[in-house]
Amino acid sequence: MNNFMRVAVLSALLGAGSAWAEGLAKSDQKMLTDLAMANMAEIETAKLALQKTQSDRVKSFAQQMVDDHTKGLEEVRKVAAARSVTLPNELDAKHKAMAAKLEKLSGDKFDRSYMEQAGVQAHKEAHQLVSKAEATAQDSEVKSLATRLQPTIHQHLNNAEQLNAAIKGGSSMVGGSGTEGSSGGNKPDRDGKPDRR
Repeated sequence: MNNFMRVAVLSALLGAGSAWAEGLAKSDQKMLTDLAMANMAEIETAKLALQKTQSDRVKSFAQQMVDDHTKGLEEVRKVAAARSVTLPNELDAKHKAMAAKLEKLSGDKFDRSYMEQAGVQAHKEAHQLVSKAEATAQDSEVKSLATRLQPTIHQHLNNAEQLNAAIKGGSSMVGGSGTEGSSGGNKPDRDGKPDRR
């Protein structure tokens, strides 16, 4: 009976450990994978921006992306390791295609595309991802991770939108002038008439 008890306890402990690792919902595993991919993509495109841009503001933004998303990726990896989730080691096809597109551009075209795609659009997607994880993650650590990442992503999105608007406005010295919705930067509309509907 003594050996039987030892085997039963050992089986229960081993079973509980693997059940815990396997018990992470598929949706939570996908959230961790998506968070890792988002961080990896930001790091890769930001490194490209550091090489290609001539704009000090874009360079500064890109360096912040490398720094912050490296920390974010480390946090995602810690939670994934604790939950026995294997994360990807390289970008998926979608993110590789975006990086390849950016690689072919230079000058203002590069800056505009980088800020639009890796700056604004990618951070809108990341914001949706962490919001969804905060609301629907079943695992408390995945939910907590999303809560920790949210403020940084929010700040990145705001910075990206402001810088993107300044670049679209055609001036690297514009300081959040709200030109994002204008159609021609500094050019007046035909005959200087406002467009009223």
